[in-house]
Amino acid sequence: MHTVRSSLGSTEVNCVSGSNTNLGSIEEGYEGVIEVITNISPDVRLVLEPYMSSVSMKFVELVYSDGDSVAVVRTIKPLDAEEIKQSADALYYFVSCVRGAKNARSLYVLDVNDNSPIFQSKSYSATVSEAMAVGSNVLSVTARDADVYMDNKRITYSILPPDEFEVSYDVQMNACNIKLAKPLNYNNAQQYNFNVEAKDIEGLSDTATVTITVEDYPYFDHSLYKASIEKNKIGHVSDVTPEAIKVQDDNRGINKPVVYSITTVVPNEYQNSFEIDQNNGVISVTTALDREETEQIVVFIQATQKDNASKTADAVVLLTIVDVTQ
Repeated sequence: MHTVRSSLGSTEVNCVSGSNTNLGSIEEGYEGVIEVITNISPDVRLVLEPYMSSVSMKFVELVYSDGDSVAVVRTIKPLDAEEIKQSADALYYFVSCVRGAKNARSLYVLDVNDNSPIFQSKSYSATVSEAMAVGSNVLSVTARDADVYMDNKRITYSILPPDEFEVSYDVQMNACNIKLAKPLNYNNAQQYNFNVEAKDIEGLSDTATVTITVEDYPYFDHSLYKASIEKNKIGHVSDVTPEAIKVQDDNRGINKPVVYSITTVVPNEYQNSFEIDQNNGVISVTTALDREETEQIVVFIQATQKDNASKTADAVVLLTIVDVTQ
């Protein structure tokens, strides 16, 4: 079998040893003649057969009658790079001589940016706490582009206001993460509705709607409190700063009681040396503390909404053991 390179146009077949002809390349969407086969011997009979993949039979046909000296291979429908690439890297077929050799053909179909990104869902929703930290992921949205070439299927995402949210591209997941850009406040807004857009390099695009509902969670006025207690003293801790420990509950819809608790104490051996008033969050020392053993202890506290245990708030109290005041 010998190899012949050809562009779209006139070709020949070799019914003795066969041939392998590269027809070159053409952009997808093409309709018309693929090749004109000439100088066919009167005693030769030709047929079109699949080669490498049967997908070619969906796109091309052989126009030929026995005894003709010329045959034409033409498209049945527009060439589609996306469909062809699912089975092979090119459009392959045989022009075969009955009771003779096969003549292989290959035609590379170039991808054209003819597909818009399409969101996997037309609407996305999430429910978040108003206490969510800035920079946290709220939800992910995904659009897919059916084009073959990476440049044609590369997607950029954007959202319209509100300013409380921003987008970032997740390379590993090939998705768009919608993140919190500014603190939320249940009093200001209980729900956000906006559009997210996916756009390719030539501006083909799709949009989806996003609904984010803000829930009124309890939260401490401060994430870190500092306090002190004299060594060897039992009782309430004093000098709490920047202010007394309390949970914010002035949102519309909350104003519900919470239960305070201690979750962890570091060092761990002091776990049983503290208690907290469940109703007002006042911390007490139940076992005398020795400044010579440790000067500071960290107490992790939590407030849980009474009617919904899933709604909690956390804070840290840094307790310093001080010498007895004379």
